[in-house]
Amino acid sequence: MTAYIRYLAPDATDHTHAATAGDGDARWGVVEDEVLADGIIEGSMVEELAAPPFGGEVRTGKRMPLDELHLLAPATPSKVIAVGLNYRSHLDNSPIGTRPEPAEPPLFAKLPSSIVGPGAAIEIPPDAEVVHAEGEVVVVIGRAARHIGPEEADDHIFGVTAGNDVSERTWQRDDLQWLRAKGSDSFGPLGPRIVTGAAWDDLRLRTRLNGEVVQDARTSDLIFSIPEIIAYASRYFTLLPGDVIYTGTPGKTSTLSPGDRVEVEVEGVGNLANDVKVESRKDGR
Repeated sequence: MTAYIRYLAPDATDHTHAATAGDGDARWGVVEDEVLADGIIEGSMVEELAAPPFGGEVRTGKRMPLDELHLLAPATPSKVIAVGLNYRSHLDNSPIGTRPEPAEPPLFAKLPSSIVGPGAAIEIPPDAEVVHAEGEVVVVIGRAARHIGPEEADDHIFGVTAGNDVSERTWQRDDLQWLRAKGSDSFGPLGPRIVTGAAWDDLRLRTRLNGEVVQDARTSDLIFSIPEIIAYASRYFTLLPGDVIYTGTPGKTSTLSPGDRVEVEVEGVGNLANDVKVESRKDGR
């Protein structure tokens, strides 16, 4: 397996918008972990890449310690696709009512501007009422895909990462579309790294709220597998390198409040941690 991160350039002077830094201030790197005999990871180094890794690695030779870098979301997708009701354990625990098992992957979209990285705040809009965390395994596309079959999907997967499909349930219930409920700024935490070569068909997913495990499942429990999701989505959308698909959340989801800390851990990928606060509005309202 190989792990890739996206991070703020060490010499960047403006950290104000680090969570959503554009490519001018962002760098890509490959992580080189030193794994000790007892399995503990220590002394991780990062080698800088000349470009995003989706077309192949081009290393610059510049190396730096991982713990000195400010990590960003490990993707800048043109589209963010998500799948609802993709664990049987969620069908009877859906906050919008008990739902039958779907015959096809129920797709919806999040906005690319909802994506934030590890350590960035989940900012709850002041008029939001019920906001939930949804821990998910997220697949990252590596090659353009259109009208492909499930048997071809492996060739189009770059890797997997962890994600949180933050959702406002009142808006999800009442709005014509789920645009506000799923696509508000900071409602798509992603990271901390993309891992290639992982056994994405059987990865453990855990969500913690203030240190307590509130979701625990494996991707082998998905109703629709990752290849099936990619194939289905490619019927309707051209999937491009760097696009991401949130594959579904298990069990019951938990309410978020300002001051909470939510963590999504995906086996082999790492821990995506984000604190929750009320959105700071520039207009003072």
